[in-house]
Amino acid sequence: MYAEYEFNARKTERKFQRELAKKGYFRTVKGFINKLVIYGKTHLTFQTEKGTKPLTIARKSLRAALSYVFFERTVIRKDMEIYSKFSSALFAIVAHCFHDMSKLQVLKNGLYRLSLLGTRFFASGLERDPETIKLLKRVNGKFVLYNYINILESPNCLNLLEEYDLYCLIDSGSFTLFNTKKKERENVQLELLEDIELNEMLLEGYAKFINEHKLNKRILGFFPLDVIGDGKATKENYQKLKALTDAHIIPVWQFTDSLEELDHLVSEEHKIIAIGGLIPFVSNRKHIIRAVLDQVVAKHPKQCFHLLGIANELLLEYGVFSSDSTAFLNARKYEDGRKVYLSNGKRIKAHESMSTNEIIRKNLQFLVSLENETTQNLQLSFAEIV
Repeated sequence: MYAEYEFNARKTERKFQRELAKKGYFRTVKGFINKLVIYGKTHLTFQTEKGTKPLTIARKSLRAALSYVFFERTVIRKDMEIYSKFSSALFAIVAHCFHDMSKLQVLKNGLYRLSLLGTRFFASGLERDPETIKLLKRVNGKFVLYNYINILESPNCLNLLEEYDLYCLIDSGSFTLFNTKKKERENVQLELLEDIELNEMLLEGYAKFINEHKLNKRILGFFPLDVIGDGKATKENYQKLKALTDAHIIPVWQFTDSLEELDHLVSEEHKIIAIGGLIPFVSNRKHIIRAVLDQVVAKHPKQCFHLLGIANELLLEYGVFSSDSTAFLNARKYEDGRKVYLSNGKRIKAHESMSTNEIIRKNLQFLVSLENETTQNLQLSFAEIV
């Protein structure tokens, strides 16, 4: 766990202590009142509205739970069991502490999922780039996305996670194959892994890799083989992968697929659902993306979504839970890629005096800061307009 999250947990717990000392009680997410008995040096004791005996929770356990929430960013009551035998009461305190910077999703069993606002950014494309990883760490970056295909070519990149104290998501590398096949074929359709034999070989190899690394504490989850523009094939690949491993596989919904299919995924109560197939529309068809995301967010405002390959103003406009992208590297890859972010997520041409590394660092700094962006402030400052 990061010292930053532990510090934030202490700050949050002390704020809760001051509030409780002033009011003498706090409310649960269902509105029940828990009255303070004593807030001691090491323990907190309170009386629930329905209970007959006071409950006691160690302040150390409360801070550990708060730190876990800052790290994980989405939790349920069961996640609190490792911190206290009174997990429901502890979850009530955690929900109260984060009430102004989170959203609550009611699950089928009547319990809740608490998810923090803000967007966690996973920096992609750094498997063979320790120098840029150092830039990421300079701006307090903690999370990366690794590509399975790139890992096969550079297996030692997994050692960088421990070396630089990073956590990561693993992508199947299907988009890498898509770009490769696009270059090889003149009239390629917007789909990946058309060759069934290649698909099965990649799927089995990926599943074997996942099973070998699923207990790695540095790996937070795995994305399945998504097929751009083909929701049916994406779903089939997800189901095949789930049959081969019990690891945390994050489902992907193709944004060109039906909303009914998304409804089905949401009804399964996944912690996170990824939205794929956006990249081909980003350059000149962003209005289509917005039209779909408008419906998605309106219909499922409490669900945590991850946008695959996105690092632009859409993150702020829709307040998505997380995203990944290599866009911060554009200054190195493209002649017209020397751009820096404004506070609203849009990019403008960088000053000529800025070096490529300075542009990359500046853009990483902005993207990393989105994790703490709990309000949608899209107004530009006067300095930015000028």
